[in-house]
Amino acid sequence: MSVHRLRRALRMIVEFWVPLGILGVVMWLGSGWFTHQVFSQTYSPANQITINNTQQVNLSFSVTILSIDAEIDRQSSNTEVGIRTGGSSLQELEFEYPFVNYADLERAIAQDLGLQPEDIQDLIRYRLY
Repeated sequence: MSVHRLRRALRMIVEFWVPLGILGVVMWLGSGWFTHQVFSQTYSPANQITINNTQQVNLSFSVTILSIDAEIDRQSSNTEVGIRTGGSSLQELEFEYPFVNYADLERAIAQDLGLQPEDIQDLIRYRLY
């Protein structure tokens, strides 16, 4: 009886596990070859986009200015300005200015927004870095 079980176990190994192992090795080698083929190809798009002309668009709209936050970085001599707005789908404007002097900054913001520097002084908050 034990010889019969041994033959059956050997037959199961030969009929199931050996082909399964061979299939695994073939899949492993095939996926390695396929990966090499895909990653060794260079990418060159057929049509490259070139832009010959640029257009400038001027916008004008009416918003309510809620606050102006100026973050002054004295080391880089730059100021980042965030302007929160209301009454429009436009929520925030961001500007960057190449100076840190308060008066120059207020004049530049007023000029960009079409306001008076006195109006800017009432709304602006400064943060120094």
